[in-house]
Amino acid sequence: MAEQLGQSLRLSVEEQAKANTALSKFGSKRDLAASLQMSPTTITNFFAGRLVQRKKFHAICRRLKLDWQPEPSKQLQTSISNIDVLVQQVRSHIHNHIQKLHGTMPLWGVDHWVPLGELFVDVNILKEVSSSRKSELDDLWQDFIQNPSYCNLDRIGLGAKQERVPGLQALEKGTNLMVLGKPGSGKTTYLQRIVTECNAGNLQVQRVPVLIRLREFIDDGKPFQYSLERYISHCWNILETDAKLIFSQGRSLVLLDGLDEVTGPPGKQIAKEIRQFARTYPNSQLIMTCRVQSPESRFERFDYIEVANFNEPQVKAFAEHWFKVIVGDEPLGLEKAQVFLGQLFQKENKPIQELAITPILLSLTCAVFYQTGKFYSKRSKLYEEGLELLMKTWNKSREIEQDKIYRILSVEQKIELLSYLAVKKLEQQQYVLFEQEEIEGYISEFLNISRRDSHSVLRAIESQHGLLIERSQKVWSFSHLTFQELLAAKYFIANSTCPRTLEKLLSNIFQANGLEVFASISELSKNIDTLVKLMKYQIDHLLANDFESQALLDWAEKKSCSVLTDYDLVALRAFYFVLPLERAYETNFETAFKLARSLEPNFSQIHSSINTDNEILIDFNLGTICYLTLEFTSYPNCSFSRDIDLQPYCQLNIDSALKAQLQILQSQKPVRNGNDGEKFVDWWKTTGRSWGKQVRTKIAYYHNLNFDWKFEEEQIEKLNFYHDANKLLVDCLNIGNVSLEVTAEIMKTLLLPIIEIEKYQYEKTE
Repeated sequence: MAEQLGQSLRLSVEEQAKANTALSKFGSKRDLAASLQMSPTTITNFFAGRLVQRKKFHAICRRLKLDWQPEPSKQLQTSISNIDVLVQQVRSHIHNHIQKLHGTMPLWGVDHWVPLGELFVDVNILKEVSSSRKSELDDLWQDFIQNPSYCNLDRIGLGAKQERVPGLQALEKGTNLMVLGKPGSGKTTYLQRIVTECNAGNLQVQRVPVLIRLREFIDDGKPFQYSLERYISHCWNILETDAKLIFSQGRSLVLLDGLDEVTGPPGKQIAKEIRQFARTYPNSQLIMTCRVQSPESRFERFDYIEVANFNEPQVKAFAEHWFKVIVGDEPLGLEKAQVFLGQLFQKENKPIQELAITPILLSLTCAVFYQTGKFYSKRSKLYEEGLELLMKTWNKSREIEQDKIYRILSVEQKIELLSYLAVKKLEQQQYVLFEQEEIEGYISEFLNISRRDSHSVLRAIESQHGLLIERSQKVWSFSHLTFQELLAAKYFIANSTCPRTLEKLLSNIFQANGLEVFASISELSKNIDTLVKLMKYQIDHLLANDFESQALLDWAEKKSCSVLTDYDLVALRAFYFVLPLERAYETNFETAFKLARSLEPNFSQIHSSINTDNEILIDFNLGTICYLTLEFTSYPNCSFSRDIDLQPYCQLNIDSALKAQLQILQSQKPVRNGNDGEKFVDWWKTTGRSWGKQVRTKIAYYHNLNFDWKFEEEQIEKLNFYHDANKLLVDCLNIGNVSLEVTAEIMKTLLLPIIEIEKYQYEKTE
């Protein structure tokens, strides 16, 4: 029997089974929706036993050839004055219905709904809403560049860690809450968690819960003139007078999902009814979700809180639940989850970690890994799927109404607009944050519209897919650096037929630290010969006017030619370029020499080798001595916790004259022990600097290892950037979208001083 609620109808449990049988003969739900010219949501609601408008309900039944009759009302007939008894009766009456409606959730990449309790990880709440903060853009930028990482983007301007409150704990004060959050951040699932926990008696047991999806309320609430009192009394199947008694006594928990999804005249009417309900029943608790904070979302007597991104423990917990549910076997699911997490948290996958901080994008990441057993070899493919998920699939499934200008743009045009914004910012030294006036100007320029209209488009982008978000009042950025870099890469590819434009953009972005952009370009393009040649030109000229840096490149090239080994010269140049720099000793070997390792994988074995005859290993050990003498003699007034012992290095297969010199220098240094500690420190203060200089001089003379470079901090940063840019260039070559001729040409002059590169180019043209 179908159940009638006002002007809406829903199937009984028995009728749902019949409807599913009829559907199997007809086709898919999508086919049924298309044939009836109805939204997929309406069809889904019909088969799930949710309220559907009478007219649409009848049409679906006729198409499925279902016989139906209105079910006799089971409305609770009561005039009970004891509110406690009434609350318990209503809770008991609606218990199964709530569990059926809200006890499962969709999971991206999975063709069935999964139990909420098995998957949901309780979200945390930020007490301060990001767009309410007042911070100057320059202050935010300085905050970001202290740690310019993917994860730090969301923390700019926050100072100390904001208080994160478990989502269910946020209800304890009993105040009305407006829960803000990016698309896919878990707002809907959060409300489902609240209503099912309340329904199970684990939360707010003194209240009667109801969860209303406002996008469905546009149709379902229309017969009730959008009156919450009337609509909720029908949902609870009780007299309106009893419902009002529950409301007035503060015994209701009303959850409203998706305020941003109701617009136009119905949206205004619904917002008006919500405000009136909150004023009339101040003791009842309302919790509402909305994507963004806007004038339309301002409600009196509501606390505004924000869904926090997953932290690392929550990512781990979500992934474990995800794999257990999908695999269907807890031990095997946990095993697969550990493999997934092991790869996710590897350093090279930091950009992927940046995506995996919201439920929707973490689900995408899990699904890709589950299907392939690894992340895509081309990470940009994962980023593209994430972008498509936010721009197409997600909003389409939720039927979000869009701004009139933004709505008429195709998905391709929207991507072109966002790509333009990404490049305009990456061209700048400050490559992350937009002033609101600045970004509205770019939108106006690209779409040829007024500034007023560009403001509406900006808000639409924020609301529809959250790719642009307001970090502080009138300060904007892309939601993820990964998406900004991917979109910039798409812009490059679209403009790759114009070398002059491409060269200008490359020059600007190289100065703006946009290296990851080029990795995406190389993965997305079929042939990148022009790109990598332009990249090589820009990299070579990063240090072209720095005499000291050119001298280092010249020394590294000459030193490489003097070493007797089977390794390629270019790999040796990469090794010796890094050897005198601090990075060689302040990080692990694999990280410090990652360029050399990408050119010669066997370099990893050098560090662990015990072969004292290996010339490269000998140079690394002698380099370690030189670095330690520089470090310790730079701080003569410090009480050193460790000593420099030259004796072990004398066991290496080094020149006998150098060995003798090191032994003499070792004998000049006092032995440091508990009794002679002060004597040792005094010696360091008076003689340590000159002693260290002698050590380096002897090593430089006998092994041509020069460590007395006078680099300023800015030069060191540039040298490190130069190294990493060359590493990226080699990665682009290894992807395989570059011709063999261009690859050979680049490798021949990689890491050479500019004078040698120009000489090679001249000889090539002769």
